[in-house]
Amino acid sequence: MMMGSRENELELLNAELEDIFEASFDEIFVTDADGIVVKVNSRCEENYRLSADEMVGKHVKDLEKVGVFYPSATLEVIETYRPLELLQQTRSGRYLHVRSRPIFDRNGQLTRVVSYSRDLTELTYLKRKIEEMEGQLASYKRELGDPVTLEGIVSKSEQMTRLMELIHRVAKVDSTVLVLGETGVGKSKIVKLIHELSDRENQRFYEINCAAIPEQLIESELFGYEAGAFTGASRHGKKGLFELANGGTLFLDEIAEMPLHLQGKLLQVLQEKSFRPIGGQAMQLVDVRVIAATNQELEQMVEQGQFRRDLFYRLQVIPVHIAPLRERKEDILPLVYYFLDHYNNRYGRDVKLSPKALDALYSYLWPGNVRELENLMERLVVTSDQMVVAEDLPFHTESKPATIEGRSLKELLEETERAIIREGYASHQSSYKLAEALKISQSSAMRKIKKYIE
Repeated sequence: MMMGSRENELELLNAELEDIFEASFDEIFVTDADGIVVKVNSRCEENYRLSADEMVGKHVKDLEKVGVFYPSATLEVIETYRPLELLQQTRSGRYLHVRSRPIFDRNGQLTRVVSYSRDLTELTYLKRKIEEMEGQLASYKRELGDPVTLEGIVSKSEQMTRLMELIHRVAKVDSTVLVLGETGVGKSKIVKLIHELSDRENQRFYEINCAAIPEQLIESELFGYEAGAFTGASRHGKKGLFELANGGTLFLDEIAEMPLHLQGKLLQVLQEKSFRPIGGQAMQLVDVRVIAATNQELEQMVEQGQFRRDLFYRLQVIPVHIAPLRERKEDILPLVYYFLDHYNNRYGRDVKLSPKALDALYSYLWPGNVRELENLMERLVVTSDQMVVAEDLPFHTESKPATIEGRSLKELLEETERAIIREGYASHQSSYKLAEALKISQSSAMRKIKKYIE
């Protein structure tokens, strides 16, 4: 009875070991001390496309010779008695990471060589694809050549080349400049560059966003006030930006939003080089270069009585128009690489873009222009893995039908509205035209543009 019980235990143990042997994720390949195959598991059969019967009893040198695998790790272990790891290729085109170990008996004699192999074919394929992509990306960069980069303004297109030439000429005179262009094209950068290239570069530069200051405060911000000029005024009075910027440059951003009743006072400063503070009696002389900017169509506003005609002509002594990105597509990829390198360096990342992602970025209309592109590149660097593919880009998902699971009606409506506003603004290029197309007020269109694009 004892002998039978012992035999049963051994049978159960052997069966258990056999199950473990077969269930191994890795290939297990066992030879004797001479290199004759004595046992293989089913994973081995999959890797070499041979049955166990076709391998057991064969010498590894013969299997290597007919190309079943190459090189043989077992042969080197038999020669050196040392463990070994190598990359092996099979005749079926698989790549295996092989770890071979010698097994010794109590007398130190080699009895077996056991090899464990893991299939790295998919990883090897992915590595090759990444190398191909990197080669394509390097080719893209070579074809792009070296764009012109000046104070954060990257340009390669003919439009931007002409614009930069104009800016260098304009900077050397004191004429009033009106910078025109859609939201996000870089008007502020151009204005600051004009100041930095001018003879006033060492003087003060001030800017004010006419849309960001409440109408009742903008006059005091620009022109200042005398002590006791109105209830709540400082007893010491206040200097306005025109006085503070004396000798330097004053940038009036979003000039189209300046209230009509102040436009006449601004015109007087531009023409007479003087103004009167709120509550003041005497005129103050100033030497200020004024540069204004807008994304609105001022001529249309003049026709609608929303902007003074005389001020419009006075501002537009030298108009500087910045074309939107969709009209200078040669600048898109240089800008992509510029911001990608910038944010990779800032955040210590090494994010790359796949060729399809680059094609998608190049084909996109960029309703938010350079600002939208810069914001997207920062987001991709911060949130992406090492390789950004086309599916990672937000405008690849915006056109997909919205799912309602776990989302409120407000969220779904906002997503739909965002897509409409972005597409409409890209087509009409103006808040006035967008308002007309959607049959909403211009102020409502402007608010939605600020919300969804800027």
